[in-house]
Amino acid sequence: MFKNEVKALNVMTRQAKLLVSVKDVEEAFEALEGGADIVDVKDVSHGSLGLPRYGVVREVALKIGSAREKSVPIGDLERRDSAIGYVAQVIEGLGYDYLKVGLKTNSREEGLGIVREVMDSISGKVKVVLVGYADYQLHNLLSPMDVIDIAHISGAYGVMIDTLGKNGLSTFDYLSRDYLRDFVTKAKDHGLLVALAGGLKLHHIRDALSLGFDVIGVRTAACEGGRNGHLRRELVASLKREVERY
Repeated sequence: MFKNEVKALNVMTRQAKLLVSVKDVEEAFEALEGGADIVDVKDVSHGSLGLPRYGVVREVALKIGSAREKSVPIGDLERRDSAIGYVAQVIEGLGYDYLKVGLKTNSREEGLGIVREVMDSISGKVKVVLVGYADYQLHNLLSPMDVIDIAHISGAYGVMIDTLGKNGLSTFDYLSRDYLRDFVTKAKDHGLLVALAGGLKLHHIRDALSLGFDVIGVRTAACEGGRNGHLRRELVASLKREVERY
């Protein structure tokens, strides 16, 4: 069996996972106890994919270890910069499983340059997931479909849709179910992992899973007091049960 066929087969047989974004090690343990499959460490005060402080990334890596898969966003990136490669190397060296790269640009060439800076700087131990934005038209950015093309060309592991603006609206408010279904189909045709985030609440999970997404990402729905509030294991557990129920 050819390599790309094996990759596609693995995508088709994945069990859906719950990704929970945390801002510090205390929240990481809350997510862990609640049953999160992927602990996603980010700075929730700096955009959609805020790069967290090194100390937080390192502490979570040391305290959580291999108990769960871990991810870190590298930021909402507008242009290629050599610093991106250094950050990617550090995250890979700390043992993270996934590195999320937000493509906050309207240029396919610039987007590909950003991703190549990452891919050229790592050994391949960390899986690179490219992020496109559901509200791309509002901000004049690459569409999520364009992000799939860049992922395929660059050899990234997966793609995610998130919202750039955090205004209470969800991905489902910006994109139709038909668009999301086509996104999943196109991504899986290329053997890519597909993830969905962006203001998702408990009632969105069934829809997301019915469309074929492999990973469901949440923050606000797992917090008491909104996105910038405190993450609670009980809320994580209810979200995890909904994922398992499908």
